[in-house]
Amino acid sequence: MAQFDPAPVALETVQSREWLSAMLAARWPGTEVRGVGTVEILATQATKIRLKLDVAGGGEGVPTQICIKGVLTDTGAHPSASIVETLFYREAATGLSMRVPECIHASLNADGSRGVIVMHDIVAAGGRFCSALQRFTPDEAADGLAQLALLHAASQPGSKAFCHSWAHSFLDRIAKQPIIAREDLQALLDGQRGENLDPAVRNAAQLQKGLEALAADVRSRTLCLVHGDAHAGNVYRDTDGALGLVDWQILQKGSWAMDVAYHLASVLPPEVCRANERDLLADYCTRLRAYGGPEIPADEAWRSYRIAMVYGYYLWSITRKVEPEIIDTFVHRLGTAVHDLESFELLGV
Repeated sequence: MAQFDPAPVALETVQSREWLSAMLAARWPGTEVRGVGTVEILATQATKIRLKLDVAGGGEGVPTQICIKGVLTDTGAHPSASIVETLFYREAATGLSMRVPECIHASLNADGSRGVIVMHDIVAAGGRFCSALQRFTPDEAADGLAQLALLHAASQPGSKAFCHSWAHSFLDRIAKQPIIAREDLQALLDGQRGENLDPAVRNAAQLQKGLEALAADVRSRTLCLVHGDAHAGNVYRDTDGALGLVDWQILQKGSWAMDVAYHLASVLPPEVCRANERDLLADYCTRLRAYGGPEIPADEAWRSYRIAMVYGYYLWSITRKVEPEIIDTFVHRLGTAVHDLESFELLGV
């Protein structure tokens, strides 16, 4: 029998009865997968595949409806894109009280160059994923901030969650080594995605400098773990309607405000965000303190929130491998917030 690879790179392998049997038997000895049905395959950067299994043996609790995630198809993503998320589920998620999918298997391959995650299927259990373009109400946005506050409070310096050496600063990385050339970014902002933005926030050079200034500011602050990509498309509701978060590929050490600003401006239309952001920010700060995190003075919180908006705006300004409607909506929402909040001016760029 071939040696079991805990993190294969091929979609065909994770769909095979042999691999699935070996993976489940590591936790439920004696499990044998006799049949595999493919429910759904979604390929963006990573590939997610939902499977329904016919199993024998293993005793009580062997799952029959699962979701597997990894770089398993040719999407252009490097297999290493799966490493941080795999390590999050393997080493951090169980120690946090926030709501995430229940993990069955999270492993790297032998040389640590890629990872694969197997989770219980949220949809099969009666849950539902939000659409990336779903408009949240202010109360729903507050639910998202409550989950983020649980993460931030539990991962302050000195905590077990904060000590993971693999949780680096993605913000620092993209500030020092831009993902795309400045002229390419300017071409994107000059195109359809920037059409409805004020010209004051469509300058690629200024956006890159703003990102660099934000990274320098964040380095001077107390850090915690941040999700890094908390838009509505990475949110799900369980059978009771409780909110949880998925897609932890750019989990990093950073400022709490990066998550809060990105989440609010991406899930709320600009006019709703303007009308509610101060109250929602105050509610977040109250929750953060109640969950054991630091007390953040109101003036400091407001400034941090305003400058952090540049992070999400940059991420969506450079995005290319997503549906244009999603890109255009997020660039408009986040770019409008950067303009409204005078984020560049506050950063001195």
